[in-house]
Amino acid sequence: MRSEKIKMNNKEKLINEIEVAPDYLVEKVLDFLLINKNSKQAKPQPEKALEIQLEEMAKDPEIMSEIASMNEEFLVTEMDGLT
Repeated sequence: MRSEKIKMNNKEKLINEIEVAPDYLVEKVLDFLLINKNSKQAKPQPEKALEIQLEEMAKDPEIMSEIASMNEEFLVTEMDGLT
């Protein structure tokens, strides 16, 4: 059987990441989504506001630490050429 990469949409990618993320990170992402969902229902937000919020999340030390930890976990796999 031939191994094929399955193309996932953004929602599927997010769901996959949430399944392996630690609880504190899931909570932050949920808060982020709910805040944005509620604010968009009240009034539409420009795309720039979302970009700013994502930049702020990217600077969060806890998120950066978790990403670094995940990168370390995948390092062995990458070295094996299984990515």
